[in-house]
Amino acid sequence: MIHRLFTTYSHRGAVQMNNSNRIITITLNPAIDQTIILPSLQTGSVNRAEEAHHQAGGKGVNVSARLGEFGIDTTATGFLGEENQAHFTSLFSMLPIRDAFIRIPGRTRTGIKLVERNGEVTTDINLPGTQVGAQEIASLHHKLRALDLRGSWCLIGGSLPPGFGLDDFASLIDLLKSGGALVAVDACGDALRMAIERKVDLIKPNQHEIAELLGREIPDLAAARTAALEVRAAGVARVILSLGEAGALFLDPCAIAMAKAPPISIASTVGAGDALLAGYLAGLSTGLDATARAQLATTFAVCSLASLDRRLPPKAEVLSRMAKIEVTAADS
Repeated sequence: MIHRLFTTYSHRGAVQMNNSNRIITITLNPAIDQTIILPSLQTGSVNRAEEAHHQAGGKGVNVSARLGEFGIDTTATGFLGEENQAHFTSLFSMLPIRDAFIRIPGRTRTGIKLVERNGEVTTDINLPGTQVGAQEIASLHHKLRALDLRGSWCLIGGSLPPGFGLDDFASLIDLLKSGGALVAVDACGDALRMAIERKVDLIKPNQHEIAELLGREIPDLAAARTAALEVRAAGVARVILSLGEAGALFLDPCAIAMAKAPPISIASTVGAGDALLAGYLAGLSTGLDATARAQLATTFAVCSLASLDRRLPPKAEVLSRMAKIEVTAADS
């Protein structure tokens, strides 16, 4: 199976995608992530940073970046502020990411990540984002219709910007589905609830998000399995449920698997969930079976957790780490 992944690449190093495995990411409210590394966060006091990094971010952008680092090309779209787009255009030029973003007046928001040196505690400060209006939303719809969506995986990732309501979110899902796309959603709260109501093809909540959705705690694997099956009964065929240190539960149409990585030294948890989803989509696009998909997805997440800059190591190293991921059936 690993050999199969290697032989999928073209001579230029990127997987050549057709409509049956093409991936489109949609980031409606991207951010320039400012990650600040601290020995520990002391509230109410002066904190001296050890280092700081700025990166183009947002869930869909992060997924495209991880896939690009693995050699899989994607199309990335959404809304991007005209005044500070350099971090994004630089990223898109370095990786096999087709830039299909709609430019809007103003600046893309900043997302502040305060990471304590031990990597176990991260404090997020998320700003609301730039206002979008009916004209920008119509431009996004036009852009998506022009992409020929049939058979593509389309991921909608992250929060909604000001001016983009739940009705707009529902209309976006409907547009993608009517165009023949397979729709994945990584969101929380009302947007996640709407995605399930619209019967998207894949969701990726974490333990807290699924608990909030269902109105009850998810304390263990048995509860996680029950929750995932409830979502499938509502019409969502695939569920990835991130359970933190316990691993991740993968519900596919014909299998339920639990994947767990060996203990590692965590540099930062920022973007690990996005990496998990990217690895799963990579497995789908390259035809891996359910077990190998869970292994690859978890490997992506582990690599992200071990790196402050979130980037994946070379493909060969990622693939060699897959064998260390334990996957067990969670059918009962």
